[in-house]
Amino acid sequence: MALSLPGMRITADHLNSISGDWTSYTATLTNTTLGNGSVQTRYQVARDRVLVGFTLNWGSTTSGNMPVLSLPVLPASLGGMRWSGVLMLNKGSGVWRSGFMYLADSSSTVNTYALYGSSGEVTSSLSTAGITMTTGGWIAGQIEYEIP
Repeated sequence: MALSLPGMRITADHLNSISGDWTSYTATLTNTTLGNGSVQTRYQVARDRVLVGFTLNWGSTTSGNMPVLSLPVLPASLGGMRWSGVLMLNKGSGVWRSGFMYLADSSSTVNTYALYGSSGEVTSSLSTAGITMTTGGWIAGQIEYEIP
């Protein structure tokens, strides 16, 4: 692995040696029944970190709540460390909502939550958040975490 030092010239080859390519992976999806919807998941390894991104496209037979996704690489076990990420949700009628992704160390899944209420609380239940997903809606997010 190449290091960057003060005064060093950064080249495309040097940058490629620091971070890997984006790779698709098939995530196990729970808390949501995909039906005729679709999910895309990609990740990139950069030294001791993984960046994961996903998009869940809601179909007419998709149902359930905020998705729980499996990870491509397990996180480091650091005695209770937790990571958070961000997400956006479009329920299919042009209305947007923001939310969070949450990952605890040594976990094999990442949980997602939508914001609800004026207090900024979060929930994994779409109905609690007052969200009715419709065909064409989507939930997309990203999270970065440390690996061993």
